[in-house]
Amino acid sequence: MRYKYIIEFIVYAGSVSMAVIFNAMGPMLPTLMEEFKITFTQAGLLSSIVPCILGVFALISGAVVGKLGLKTTSCLGLTVMSIGCILSGLADTYTEMLISRVIAAIGAGLFFPMMGAIIMLWFKDNELVVVNSINFSGSAVGGALVLVIAPASVATLGWSNTLIGFGVGSGLIALIAWFLLKALITRVASKGQNTETGKGFNTADIFKMKETWILAFAFAAPVAVSVVIPTFLPSYFIQTQNMTMEVASNWVSTVFLIGIPAAIAGGLLGAKTGVRKPFLIASGLMLGIGVFAAVLLTGISAIIGLILIGIGLLFYTGILFTIPMEIPDMTPETAGLMIGIITFVGMQCGFIAPLVVGWIESQTGSLKEGLLFFGVFGLLMAVLPNFLDETGPSTR
Repeated sequence: MRYKYIIEFIVYAGSVSMAVIFNAMGPMLPTLMEEFKITFTQAGLLSSIVPCILGVFALISGAVVGKLGLKTTSCLGLTVMSIGCILSGLADTYTEMLISRVIAAIGAGLFFPMMGAIIMLWFKDNELVVVNSINFSGSAVGGALVLVIAPASVATLGWSNTLIGFGVGSGLIALIAWFLLKALITRVASKGQNTETGKGFNTADIFKMKETWILAFAFAAPVAVSVVIPTFLPSYFIQTQNMTMEVASNWVSTVFLIGIPAAIAGGLLGAKTGVRKPFLIASGLMLGIGVFAAVLLTGISAIIGLILIGIGLLFYTGILFTIPMEIPDMTPETAGLMIGIITFVGMQCGFIAPLVVGWIESQTGSLKEGLLFFGVFGLLMAVLPNFLDETGPSTR
């Protein structure tokens, strides 16, 4: 198992790349609205289409992995994601941009559920929550990078070259994954290690489990907030506090910068305490309170709100996606299917969220009401986990 850290690096790099592509629209929103002559609702669709399609193909990924195998499904996802991002940089019309975002989202959907399934093969039970947390901290790293880098890059290179650059970077990760990930898993398999277990799992059982749906709708809350905040909050700050896009994006990047240590801390504390539910509940409370503070307050108080959002968005991640792996009789494939369903439901809420904010803005002339609505929605993460059974080691 000495190769497991190389495999973990590939998974982590894929997580960072996915977050960069996912959040790229936020800092470019004013530029793209002017370029394509579109409304906030149409611009929001460029962000919301990603979780919508990602969710659908996460479900498909969890269902087909038993036939394609973990390595092929993962590498294919990374490849398609990079192609979609490059095509978005080459788009000449809004429709072409939207189609390109769909392609990138298909790839992200194939890759996302495999992140957990792959590490389940390579890491011990007591390592899973920590490794999951590290991988989800990659989404914070990618989100922070794109919010800091994109405004300057768009100003100097243009939005088109910026997106192409993001896609090429993702393509390099995909290339490494095709050669290295496949080679490492194949090499271990040739030595008798079981790396493709769980053939013939019962799909119906996973759909009937209460854990699937409680986790799915709990996950929907932070997903919706994670799409709305980087997409609209920079523009809201520009409108209400007379910030430049660079300053507004830097402020919002606080969410992701705080999320990096928050995700890792959640995993470490989860491993230390052996419990799961309290971490989900605490994340939901911080999420809701943080959105209200960031939108309604100014100065240091708003920054504190952004810090709370950052903690709430990622503190729970290693915990939530470890729970399916801790349910008795789970295999990597059945856990991957459950994660696929959870992702599907959560991402559909992520798809709807920017459209709701855009529609509310068209009715009220302000982004504030839509942002506050999703502050309330974020509290679902604090409510639903109360109905879960504890799966952590403390119960054994």
